[in-house]
Amino acid sequence: MTTFGYLEIASPLHDGATVARIAATLRPRLEQIGGQPVTAPDERLDQPLVILVATGGTERQVLDALHRRHDVVPFEPALLVAHPLHNSLPAALEALARVHADGERGRIVQLGPGSPAQLADAIADVVVVHRMHATRLGVVGEPSPWLVASVPDDELIRARWGIEVVPVDIGSTIDGHRHADADRTQAVAVHFAGAAPPTPALVEAAKLHPSLVDAIESADVDAVTVRCFDYLDELQTSGCIALAQLNDTGIVAGCEGDVASAVAMLLVRALLDQPSWMANPAWIDVDHDRVMLAHCTIAPSLVEDVTLHTHFESGLGVGLRGRFADGPVTLIRLGGSALERCWIADGHVEHVPEIDDLCRTQVAVQLTGASVEELLDAPLGNHLVLVRGHHRQRIERWWRSAFSTPAREG
Repeated sequence: MTTFGYLEIASPLHDGATVARIAATLRPRLEQIGGQPVTAPDERLDQPLVILVATGGTERQVLDALHRRHDVVPFEPALLVAHPLHNSLPAALEALARVHADGERGRIVQLGPGSPAQLADAIADVVVVHRMHATRLGVVGEPSPWLVASVPDDELIRARWGIEVVPVDIGSTIDGHRHADADRTQAVAVHFAGAAPPTPALVEAAKLHPSLVDAIESADVDAVTVRCFDYLDELQTSGCIALAQLNDTGIVAGCEGDVASAVAMLLVRALLDQPSWMANPAWIDVDHDRVMLAHCTIAPSLVEDVTLHTHFESGLGVGLRGRFADGPVTLIRLGGSALERCWIADGHVEHVPEIDDLCRTQVAVQLTGASVEELLDAPLGNHLVLVRGHHRQRIERWWRSAFSTPAREG
């Protein structure tokens, strides 16, 4: 259960007995979903703050509390809770209108009869904002030179998302491969080999996993995106096994130094607690709103089975081919210099014959409720990120909570 602080604000015009009676009916419902009372807005800085608008006439008090909170947690959206009595909702509406007019973010949740599930969801959204602002993303090597639209500005990413982008020397991971611990390497190789003994090529590819794990620990980062094609040149092996294993064990790991895709994968992990897959759109079928995706690595937990091949373009190392089960999926693409733009679509897996002239893992996705032509008319970049399940509404709700405020005139 997520814990959060809640601050009660009531007007002095209302008598204390009335306020106490109102609060007594609301507190158990807040505490049911992890709420703990606070006496000041600058308490519990590592947890979301909910402001319980107990009565009307509190608009200025609410704004003052939000200003104090913003001084110590500037990235946190305002979360106001209103109830049906004593002009609570009118006060919340007036206060939030001013919050939006000042260019800040926030929302109102009404706590009426029934389960406070909507409030729990809103708090979960704020938790993700907190997590993003505590995240360090390691970029192992420079982003690949072909990613001309997928390298956002580090400072803008920090300002908008809270994610700190940390350069990591790829040379240290190449050296780590050459001196990789045999036992740690063997464990990864055996995992991917299945019933057969690991091949020499698999062992060489598996050496990059302990090397990257050590680099992650040394740089004190939470996730990585790796200029993996350098491994083909320097080591004659691929990073596909290592990245697949990292993603399957909860560490977001993107390919090619693609920061935009890595941030999307971080969002999926923080919001949905699921692994995701970044891939190239190989073909877009405009007539049927279908997109064909392909890439040479895949987290095994995302697919029904995995077979080992070489990396597609180079013919070196180990590339992974996984078969997606039928079912719903969501596609995501972030773009812009601060990753301030977002394309999201729900879809459904369709099986197509495997194609030799594409990266090893391949899947066709039939979109639902979205036009695939948008990817051609206004692309945000190459890679798309796929996650199992339909999550468009969930992600869009978080996006509105974290980033969006109503447009202002003038």
